[in-house]
Amino acid sequence: MILMRIFLLPLLMILSSCLPQESTPTTSKLQVSTGDILVSSTTSDTIHQFDSEGNYIRALWRTYLSSETIGGIGWMHSTNEILISVNGTPDRVVAISVSDGSQRVAAVDASFGGTPAGVTQLKDSGEIIVTEGTTIERFSAVGQRKTYPAWPASLPNVQCIRALENGRWVTASTSTAVRLYEDSFSSTVPVATAVRPASTTGSYGVAVTRNGKFLTSWEGGGTDYLSLYNSDLTFDRHLIGNDQALLVNPRGVAETVDGNFLVADNTRDYVVEVTPTGAFVKFIGQGILDGAYAIMVVPGFTTASSK
Repeated sequence: MILMRIFLLPLLMILSSCLPQESTPTTSKLQVSTGDILVSSTTSDTIHQFDSEGNYIRALWRTYLSSETIGGIGWMHSTNEILISVNGTPDRVVAISVSDGSQRVAAVDASFGGTPAGVTQLKDSGEIIVTEGTTIERFSAVGQRKTYPAWPASLPNVQCIRALENGRWVTASTSTAVRLYEDSFSSTVPVATAVRPASTTGSYGVAVTRNGKFLTSWEGGGTDYLSLYNSDLTFDRHLIGNDQALLVNPRGVAETVDGNFLVADNTRDYVVEVTPTGAFVKFIGQGILDGAYAIMVVPGFTTASSK
């Protein structure tokens, strides 16, 4: 019997090593802190974690399946979890605990099948909305797909969705610019639309600043901007005004805890940090990011009530 166990143990180890690895987070006592910067790399399908100063911490989460890609990063305020949309088999939204890194599937349905990208949890209804290419799907806080007169919403090419504290939500689209919506079951007619800069084709990133403005990225081949818009989406100013030496392929945007602004460059594989006046501060993630795309700065949360 002892000889048999000695023989079987190495065999079991070899067999287990051949099994496909599941997507998994790196675990720690406290997975993330308020102010941490999360950036997705589209080439390696990894969510990278930086501290509030831009210092690298870890690969927070990745999908090990070559057929799967990471879409967007969002926040689930009701449970203090990070939301990640995954284009895979099946398409789904994964939720990562800020306290211990445990993961769960927050939303999945057979009818949810396009190309997931932006994802967020709305403030008033508490429901999760996630884009899938030509439409936006809606799920309850416990993951049940919801259908209403206006949902699924026919809103094409949305790359980023952010929930506002007042219950509204805003989208960035590569074909329909940046738009603001009410949290309504019966209508998805925008209440405001930003006018994109000349020679740009659309937006990949939008974030709400602490003073209620909208930080946006605009892409147009050889014409790219990082810009601020007012709360009604009227133009405020450009922070990076088509400076191709600094920014050539802008994607996700975010505001840091100290009030600076971030924009991912998908070509140069870094995140650019600038001040509110547009002065360059630093690059983040050089040599680490590979296809920088979505960004989220972790908001405030109560660790005692986090999952």
